[in-house]
Amino acid sequence: MDREKQLGNVAFGGAWSEQIAGDEALAAALDRLDKAVKDTLYEDLRGFDEVRQALAFACEWHPKGDMLAHAWGKALGLTNAGLRSAELRRIAGALRAGIGARIRSSSGG
Repeated sequence: MDREKQLGNVAFGGAWSEQIAGDEALAAALDRLDKAVKDTLYEDLRGFDEVRQALAFACEWHPKGDMLAHAWGKALGLTNAGLRSAELRRIAGALRAGIGARIRSSSGG
């Protein structure tokens, strides 16, 4: 049973159970972006829908999400894999910093 269904079955769950599911989805999106920092060393991630969706979701929660999404797209076009990865790491860190304590992820930033 997935986490959303489990939380939906909790008596008196209310808004807090929906918050937990949302926070877990946000943490998963940020974790996927952290993985992209490593993946970009070996792969061109521009066509990866999973990464694009994770970025879009995380950017919805950041006050400067539009700017960071643009910077991420620009960084993906860098030809030097080391520079590309460093720039993606910087942007992923900015997303985590701006979203703040709302989430806790396995990567921890």
